[in-house]
Amino acid sequence: MKAGIRHKFVYSVSAMALAAWGTAAYGQDAGTSGNERINDALHEIVVTAQKRSENVQSVPIAVTALDAQALSQATVKDLRDLSGRVPGLVVDSVTSAPSTASIALRGISFDDVEKSFDPAVGVAIDGVFIGTNTGQLLDSFDMERMEVLRGPQGTLFGRNTIGGVISVTRTRPTETAGVKAQFSYSSYNSKSARLVLNSGTINDLIALKAFGSWDKTDGFVNNLVQNRKDGRYETLHGGLTALITPGSDLTATLTYEHIRERGESVSIPLSNGTDLFCAYAGYPGFSPTAECDRFTATSDRGAYATYETAPRGIANDTDMVTGNIEWDIAGGVKLFSVTGYQRNHEDAYADFDGSEVDFFNTRREQRYHQFSQELRVVADLTDRINLLAGVYYFNSGYKLYQSTFLGAGLGGPAVIGQYTDHHAESYAGFLDAQFKLTDRFKVTLGGRQTRDKKRLFTNYGLVSALVQITDPTYTGTQCENVVGTFDAGGGLILPVYAPGNDCSGRADFSKFTWRANAEYSFAPGKMVYAAYSKGFRSGGLNARATGPTSIGPYAPEVVDAYEVGLKADWLRHTLRANIALYYSKYHNKQEEVVQPSPPGAANPQETVVKNAASATIKGIEIETVMQLGSYLSANTSFAYTDAKYDKFFNDVVGATPGSPPDNVPDDVSTMDLRRAPRYQWSFGLNYTHPLGNGHFDASALLRYSSKYATCIVPGYPITPGQIRNDSRCFTKDRENLSAQIGYTFDLGGDKELNIAVFGRNLTDTRDVMGVLPVAGLFTFGTPYTPRVIGAQIGFKY
Repeated sequence: MKAGIRHKFVYSVSAMALAAWGTAAYGQDAGTSGNERINDALHEIVVTAQKRSENVQSVPIAVTALDAQALSQATVKDLRDLSGRVPGLVVDSVTSAPSTASIALRGISFDDVEKSFDPAVGVAIDGVFIGTNTGQLLDSFDMERMEVLRGPQGTLFGRNTIGGVISVTRTRPTETAGVKAQFSYSSYNSKSARLVLNSGTINDLIALKAFGSWDKTDGFVNNLVQNRKDGRYETLHGGLTALITPGSDLTATLTYEHIRERGESVSIPLSNGTDLFCAYAGYPGFSPTAECDRFTATSDRGAYATYETAPRGIANDTDMVTGNIEWDIAGGVKLFSVTGYQRNHEDAYADFDGSEVDFFNTRREQRYHQFSQELRVVADLTDRINLLAGVYYFNSGYKLYQSTFLGAGLGGPAVIGQYTDHHAESYAGFLDAQFKLTDRFKVTLGGRQTRDKKRLFTNYGLVSALVQITDPTYTGTQCENVVGTFDAGGGLILPVYAPGNDCSGRADFSKFTWRANAEYSFAPGKMVYAAYSKGFRSGGLNARATGPTSIGPYAPEVVDAYEVGLKADWLRHTLRANIALYYSKYHNKQEEVVQPSPPGAANPQETVVKNAASATIKGIEIETVMQLGSYLSANTSFAYTDAKYDKFFNDVVGATPGSPPDNVPDDVSTMDLRRAPRYQWSFGLNYTHPLGNGHFDASALLRYSSKYATCIVPGYPITPGQIRNDSRCFTKDRENLSAQIGYTFDLGGDKELNIAVFGRNLTDTRDVMGVLPVAGLFTFGTPYTPRVIGAQIGFKY
């Protein structure tokens, strides 16, 4: 361990020891009063990982479950706070798009804002699969539980997910009326408010829950040109849930919600001498070499400085409707219906080069919608056979208009426009059966047949050599070769066309995936298992196509995943230890490859998606929970991931040997996969103790992640057989300490008032969550959230 890391580690452990009081999140039942002694045993968490209600310790796959109490006490604000706590999980944000996440599990990742690509790790809200990574950074307030399932989950969860699933279940309306609220203030003038109102059951038929939240921050990146903070963001979220119970055997839960986001994108400039930007002298008085030297001096991952001046506002409005129906038919047969609808309108500007000159910036306006319907039946055919069968339908589409402004250093000023119209449909039937062969031995077999249909139209070309499309009154008539109009608010009505650059395509994909699990309970509360699952991520058409040679289609990618594990409670249920060993073969991996465009194209290079790679990923994951006494518990996690390309042929079409981009050798399999840290671990302590008319709570969690790559771009110098990722793509080794101390006043009955102070990233780790060198032109990064300290007050009535 390096000396600097050792010093940080000692500091982190010392700070955690001082703050290491907290509620025993795993040792206290949710309804336990603070004045009662806590049972020295671990309580159960019921999950639906296999679409059946089961104790998490009896599920024969690697799954981490956190209930509402654990989420609150671990200072989990959104999914990013689970990185490192959940073995093998990495969650980074993408600041150029609204609430967008880059999620990786066990080295399988997805890192793109383009909605034509399917996520590798699925996020499901109340059983509804979200078909895009926009909006995946979910707030943890009012969650009943969160389940993270590692490995392919195509048999049971929505669309096929090749890396895993994060399943979020929100609270239902309660039988009694009540109010829950929380208010907080923290660093960077960040404010938040949360409110949940429950009506209680009305006429033994319906219960209502209204919920809302508000967040606002000034951001934490220093804009050295405009002398202000960048990264301002405000989110409003509200909705209504109805729980309808016409009888004891039938329940329906319906939710409508609206999310409004307004903010700005942030790009940290990381260009250096290998980028064209650093040789750019397109503006009087602008020295590109000095500019890149300044970037290195002030923005080397820690200073959080930018020089952006171009528009960088983000607006997003999302409407979602979710419906869950459960019907206990008779004789152990239950019917479940899950319906979901979502639509959103995004308008996002980004100044990607991060400088004060107009070099490269974009505006992306798009409208997205999705609809899904799942029907499934679960039946106990006998005392030893449980059968689950169902059908699934998914439909999505979006329309995108993107304008890209090119500065003088790229042959401008000019604007390149791209219009995209994409549609996808998915049909699936699935079957999953559990066979209890003996009282201790059970086997599960499941299969899913999926058919995906996709179609794409895109048009790409030079829109204007003089005018950038940012004026809301712009109608398109000012530019040559443009057909189309915008409404008064800048919204897209008709597509913008550059004649001669139309391209379209259709593609169908069918795949059968299956799984097999065997589990053996060798003692009460102790189980070993072995599992195999085949997962795939659908193929598609490349929405970044700039012509017929880059539209595709590309084929699905496939993973064969093997896993063995142990789940066991020891020492009279005061020690829980879960261990999983896995081995995955990743075939036909989809990769983006840059190649020369055909002669006469507006852009000299084009991005092509190819099934260019295969990989082997293996590792071990360990989770423990220890009840150290009546009021103290500890939890740990550890993950070792060995992720390597077996092959990666970066071959390009039509390239001149020795010239860009063919100066990169075909075989680049020595590069690292994205977001696959070799080591991750966490250690947390939770303590609670009755004090006066209430209880004192505190908790602390230290997380560590070794460095990992965030982009797959070859670095310089180019050495055949030793190609490595660009050095700027790698994060640092990270330590992140979070802690919370509070007191809850017992006001009698179910009423309580709590106050707390909290800190996230108390080690003040400063780094980037993602870096992207763009086609040798420039490089930018997304900043990691620095230290945040705040206070909150909440009440329940």
